[in-house]
Amino acid sequence: MRRPYIPAFVFGILALIGLAIAPYMALMYAGMEKDMGFAQKIFYYHVPSAFMMYIGFALCAIFSALYLYKKDKKYDIWALCSAEVGLLFCTLVLLTGPIWAKPIWGTWWVWDAQLTLTLMLWLIFVAYMMLHSYSEDSLQSAKFRAVLGIIGFLDMPLIHYATKLWRTHHPEVVRGEEFGLPLDMKIAFYFCVLTFLMLFLAILFKRVSVEKAHDELESIKSEIRDRKAILGQLGSD
Repeated sequence: MRRPYIPAFVFGILALIGLAIAPYMALMYAGMEKDMGFAQKIFYYHVPSAFMMYIGFALCAIFSALYLYKKDKKYDIWALCSAEVGLLFCTLVLLTGPIWAKPIWGTWWVWDAQLTLTLMLWLIFVAYMMLHSYSEDSLQSAKFRAVLGIIGFLDMPLIHYATKLWRTHHPEVVRGEEFGLPLDMKIAFYFCVLTFLMLFLAILFKRVSVEKAHDELESIKSEIRDRKAILGQLGSD
């Protein structure tokens, strides 16, 4: 059994347990927010998704920098998988945000600074994945993706501090460095963050395992083609 499969399995089991309990923690255990009411419950999924988005894209930037420095394929694989999982959670952020916004702001979307910057980040990493999927030169693609991953990372501090730098529509509960929440809401929130972290790690390790297996398979196919070409030349001689 490949090593990444073991943590993927362990984190996957923990994530399943957490995901089974998380709805109870968010909907039943945590109290109702007095101003936003039931709509605020999406907070327990929206904000943890944003945290996992940050982690995924930060890891992508780190592994991208390591790839540019050491030119080792394994760092490109980790960067690619981190970007893919980060993009998944970024999509969840963009989906859960409007669900929260509609009953509170009266509209699904506003060109709020934080929302716009998050959409830009999503587009950057969609372009990252397209480079991987459609580029014929894998080495050149890896270099371009590494640079793009680092550029995308530079957008994240702007997203995080957008509520301080510009006037935004985002509620105070997700502003600043500390969450002004009652104890029951804090417990539910941190439980959901931990659950999403387990889910993030499970998906990441699984994707790395699959990508490494795919890379090894491509290497074997390339070796077989080379041997066939050599045998063909010997046979013609």
